[in-house]
Formats: sequence, structure tokens, C-alpha cells
Amino acid sequence: MNTTNRKGIALYLVLAVILVVVILSNVILNLISNQSQLTYKQTRRIQAFYAAKAGIQLAIASLQKNNPNWATGTGNSFTRVICRQATGVFPCTTANLVSPNMTDMEFPVSINYIQITVGPYNSSLGRRQINATVNYTAS
Repeated sequence: MNTTNRKGIALYLVLAVILVVVILSNVILNLISNQSQLTYKQTRRIQAFYAAKAGIQLAIASLQKNNPNWATGTGNSFTRVICRQATGVFPCTTANLVSPNMTDMEFPVSINYIQITVGPYNSSLGRRQINATVNYTAS
């Protein structure tokens, strides 16, 4: 058996194994990185969802208590804004954040503001429509 032709095969075999390990490691690291970014963005979306629900609950509670800042008559619709902080960018300008609009520094950093719109009172249904829109940063 002639072994002189097989002297360099171990080197090529080791290089091939290292190349495969590097490629697989790169693929796994990319998958982990992408999953981490997706989780981060999903967390921000969940925070925005619950901020909107909190805004709607605030509107309901304020309307039930006949809060003067929320009671504008049965036929009128109105909008209220809750900002994390005054930024100088509408609707979170200092001039716009006087009562009945407000700031809430306890919002997560990703939440910029919640805009709550209360529709006119519908006497045939006995209710109002309430919408909440959340402006947030997802990245």
C-alpha cells in the first residue's frame, strides 16, 4: 500500500472541518441576533397595546366620574393627549400639554404619547366610541 500520496490529506480534512464549524457558527449567531431583535420589537408592541388600553380605561373612568376635563356635553367629540414628556413636537408641545392634556413620566421610554378620542354620545345605543392611538418607537 502506497501511503506517500496521502500525507497532506489530514491538513485538508482539518481545514474543511474548521470551515464547516465557522459557517454553522455564523448561521447560528445570525439566527440568535434576529430572534433577539424580533423579541425586542414585540415587547415594544405589547407596551404600546397596554398603553392604549390604559388610555381607554382612563377615559372611561373620567367619563363615569363626570370629570370636568372630560365632560364636554353629550353631542361633542373630543381628543385628549397623554405624553411621556413635553418634546416641542406636536402634540407634545408645552403649549398643548395644559389641562386637560397631560404628561406621565412613568410611561416606558418607547411610548411617546397616547391620543384618546372620545366620540359623541349615541343616545340610541347609550354609549360613546373611544379610540386610543399610541405613538411609540419600535426600534
